[in-house]
Amino acid sequence: MTVKGENYSNQDTPSIIDTEYVRCNFSHTNCIDDGGIKKGNRLFPGDDTPRTFKDCNLTNCEPPPGSTLIRCPASLSEKMVHVSSKTITIDAVQIEIKSYANIIYGRYKDGAYEYKATPVVVPKKAPED
Repeated sequence: MTVKGENYSNQDTPSIIDTEYVRCNFSHTNCIDDGGIKKGNRLFPGDDTPRTFKDCNLTNCEPPPGSTLIRCPASLSEKMVHVSSKTITIDAVQIEIKSYANIIYGRYKDGAYEYKATPVVVPKKAPED
């Protein structure tokens, strides 16, 4: 069976055995912190049946062991992490300015996590009106 173009982002995915997923979105907004170790959100919890994923978004996901990933981004990251603050005064009023960033910790590849020695911090710009 082939499932094409479905969006399972930020949700548990129904377990379908002997399935190939093509151009599906399984991404989760953030990875999981397991005692200080970043991990992906497990796809099909409790089901270790390998699947094939082609051109799927697996950001912050952990596919079942033995799965085949073909051209699937599988980074481990957190979005909009508060990284610093500063206070400024305008007309005798103090205003706190917060800075946020996306942080990339590593990726899931060939059945294992690969971590960066130092996480990559990608600063976020404030939205412009």
